[in-house]
Formats: sequence, structure tokens, C-alpha cells
Amino acid sequence: MSKNIKYVFAVVIGIGIVLQFVIPSTMIFRQEEILHKGVRVYFATGAVDPLDVFCGRYVDLNLDEFRWRRWDEENPFKDVPKGWGYAMIATNEHGIATITTFETTRPEGEGTLYLRVKNRGWSLESPFTKFYMPEKLAPVAEEIYREMAPRRGQETTNSVLLAVRIHNGKAAVEDLLVNGTPMIHAAQERLKQGKQK
Repeated sequence: MSKNIKYVFAVVIGIGIVLQFVIPSTMIFRQEEILHKGVRVYFATGAVDPLDVFCGRYVDLNLDEFRWRRWDEENPFKDVPKGWGYAMIATNEHGIATITTFETTRPEGEGTLYLRVKNRGWSLESPFTKFYMPEKLAPVAEEIYREMAPRRGQETTNSVLLAVRIHNGKAAVEDLLVNGTPMIHAAQERLKQGKQK
């Protein structure tokens, strides 16, 4: 009897060890597939709260397309049923994405660009909430982001865009661009200039 228990225990431990490698590997493979096969689009970032842009090692993202409020008259999502569905995406000549409609059934057809999202009843829940940075570059990136991103009620000519790849309704964050430059490169350059002074 004790041999059977030991055998079962060993099998359970073995399965647990295998799953610890299989599950993360599958998640990484899916993200890499999206980054490799997906269509690149850009989402414009919204106004930032100057006191809470960075939270540790990531930028807290606020994307224009997901900022609808319940009382906005032109809100296209206030009369759409709550729950999971598909945001239909259109892009302009620069690749800037806008959400055109929210559908409850999966779209058909080649070349249809859509994203699986949750509708809260008045706005769509953004699947892009964080952009992670190396810890050393985070304070410098925070400084750049605060300088470039618009404040509430302020117009700016600066461009802060989130580059995203979309494939079969799933998405992966590719980069955060500041006036066309990847945030990591901009932070590295600022850090290098600071050391030279």
C-alpha cells in the first residue's frame, strides 16, 4: 500500500514539475506568435496624472480609445450589452487605431482587425494597462513621459503612442513610442547624456 502511495505521489510531483514549464512556455509562444504574425497598430495615450505615471517598473497606460465615460453623449458603447465581445479596429494612414464598433459575435473574414475585450456597459476595458521597463531606466523614462504626454486640459504636439500587434483577436504590446522613438532608447540616450555632463 505504501509503495502505491509513493508512486502516486511521485507521479503527481512529476506532473506538477512538467506543468511549471509547459504553461509559461505556452504563454510565451502565444505572445511571440502574436508579435511575429500580428498587424501593428498604434493607440494614442491619453492625458496623464502627473503624480502617478510610473508604478515601480511599469508605465500606467491611459489610452484614448478606452477612456469613454458613462455620461459622454457621443459614447458609442453606452447602449451595448455588458460582457465579452469584439472591438472592431480601423486604422488611419499613420496606423493610429480607432475602435469603430463593439460586436458580441466573433467577426468573420480575412483581414478583419478585431480585439477581444470586455464591455463594462459604458466603456471597453483596456487590455493594455502597463508597459514594463528595466528598473534602471524607469526613473528616466518617467521623466521623459511626464515631459511628453499631455496633462489634463493641455494640448501638446508631442506624440506618445503604444505600438501593439493584433492577431486573431489577441494582442501583444510591442513598444511605447515617444515622438517615434522607443521609450527604452529615449531613456538610454537621456541617461547617457546625464553621465556626460
